[in-house]
Amino acid sequence: MNVQPFGRALAFCILIAMPAIAHAQQNADSAVREELMVLERESHQLWFKRDVVALDALMSEDFTFVVMNGAVETKEDVVPRDRTGATPRRGRLEVQSLELEPERVTLRGNSAVVIGLLHIKATVAGRALPETMRVLSVFTRENAETKWRLTARSITPVLAPPSAPQ
Repeated sequence: MNVQPFGRALAFCILIAMPAIAHAQQNADSAVREELMVLERESHQLWFKRDVVALDALMSEDFTFVVMNGAVETKEDVVPRDRTGATPRRGRLEVQSLELEPERVTLRGNSAVVIGLLHIKATVAGRALPETMRVLSVFTRENAETKWRLTARSITPVLAPPSAPQ
């Protein structure tokens, strides 16, 4: 029995199927990236609206937040356990408006990094915050069937470059 024609036919079928498989994976990655961009925008709106129940559901139990002054906060610091009438602990933070532009999503299996630009009008203890900040959020999930959870976030002010000496 000559198996070479069968082997050639199988190789030909694989070569034909490869672009379709790659295209399907690109479409799946594209859908996941879009899902994460939407989730990132929604997470900031939940914070703005002080929706502790939804924030609690979104954040992983080991959530870590690196605040723009370098402080590190846990989920307990951000979303208090006493949910009755509680609001996120934003200290003396008052937000008038907030808009996020997700710029890039990097996927690595069941982990993702979302980087975006935050435009915010807010004060802390009466002092204005920088109006533009870079946000880096890490989302993880157990597997492809489970929900994405916000695991870590860092916010950094975008400062104007120093002017050239005259």
